[in-house]
Amino acid sequence: MTKSYKVVGIGNAIIDILTYVDDEFLKKNNIKKGVMNLISSDRSKELLKKIKVSKKVAGGSAANTIVGLSQLGLDTSYIGKVNNDHLGKFFTDELNNNHVTFNNFSNTIFNNLATGHCIVLVTPDGERTMNTYLGITEFLTKDDVDIDILNNSEWIYLEGYRYDGVDSQLAFELAINETKINGGKIALSLSDPFCVERHRKKFLDIIENGIDLIFCNEKELMSLTEELNLNSALKKCTEYSCEVVCTVAEKGVMIKKEDSWINVPTDDVKIVDTTGAGDLFATGYLYGIINGHDSKRSAFFANQCAGQVIQILGCRLDSQNLSNLI
Repeated sequence: MTKSYKVVGIGNAIIDILTYVDDEFLKKNNIKKGVMNLISSDRSKELLKKIKVSKKVAGGSAANTIVGLSQLGLDTSYIGKVNNDHLGKFFTDELNNNHVTFNNFSNTIFNNLATGHCIVLVTPDGERTMNTYLGITEFLTKDDVDIDILNNSEWIYLEGYRYDGVDSQLAFELAINETKINGGKIALSLSDPFCVERHRKKFLDIIENGIDLIFCNEKELMSLTEELNLNSALKKCTEYSCEVVCTVAEKGVMIKKEDSWINVPTDDVKIVDTTGAGDLFATGYLYGIINGHDSKRSAFFANQCAGQVIQILGCRLDSQNLSNLI
């Protein structure tokens, strides 16, 4: 049976607010560089007063991946939670304008939680430091999951960040079960090493019970396996039954096929901003395997997409530039 969607993403519905800062700004404001920091509403307001916004995008890790797939011509949908406020409308309009099915906005109940947003601080070396106020997206529940959409998707793509919250974990479990029952496949992004630390046991449980594909970088893989170096982490995760795709910065990507690894190198490029690199990498890889390419070719597409997005500010490419890479 032909399904309506190639990929459905489930994750944080977040507005990315991007700005350039120097390392001194991070030190002065006691911000740890290069990771995702969860912040309060008050902290968000404080930081917003101190920066000059360069760009605003309807983001969130999984949403970036899904928009990329839609730009490449795949039928996609997204499941996330926004509130009925101006940021929620901005998020909804941007996804819909990119031909991603997303209709949570009209179903959301007013409350005192704003639509989530992430203040992305980009330093001169291109590193991005994320300061995320989750807002209402933290309270994604199984009631927000559209079963009909899951039943009509070939793949679901799960964002590890969204595992913060018991109700969201139940939503993930429902999504995994419904997808597997209907013959779909499941990809999981580990998102962040600290996210893995918070949820290691649960991640390992769902990896053992139905995940088909893991996306991660070397720090996330080391956190998952509790190993101190990449080689040990690679060796340990050959125990997993699923495919593992691990980016290793300028060395490209390592792909686990059964009990061995293959390396697909990448080109050196000038880094402007690493925001969205992993997200667009997943776009390229999923596009490849969904269209019948092998892992090496899919990784080539993925490296091309990631390499292009790190040369601009922000987490999106326009559809023409993205299509030219594939």
